[in-house]
Amino acid sequence: MKRLIGTVFAVVLVGFMSWVGFFAPAFAAVSTQPPGHEEVISPDGEQYSSREEAYEKATEAASDPNGLDKEYQKDLKIFKKENPDQANLIEKAEAAVEKVVSDKK
Repeated sequence: MKRLIGTVFAVVLVGFMSWVGFFAPAFAAVSTQPPGHEEVISPDGEQYSSREEAYEKATEAASDPNGLDKEYQKDLKIFKKENPDQANLIEKAEAAVEKVVSDKK
């Protein structure tokens, strides 16, 4: 009898845990900030007051002929600072790409 009660209890407990796990993401997604006022932080540490502002900055960089290259150089500088052991690997890859591009001309 104890074994049957223990088995039923285990099944009910596992069922309850699965329902709680099903609804947990809905509770986790609740934001404390009003909609449209979330703070956005870019990888380079710049802080924007909204996603729209970050989007505008990105579109400005994309529309500028040298904007994407400037953003790439800024991101590369940050990457090299954070990963000094892999910085040499990036320089070798860039040199290999330059060689392939120049050989095709």
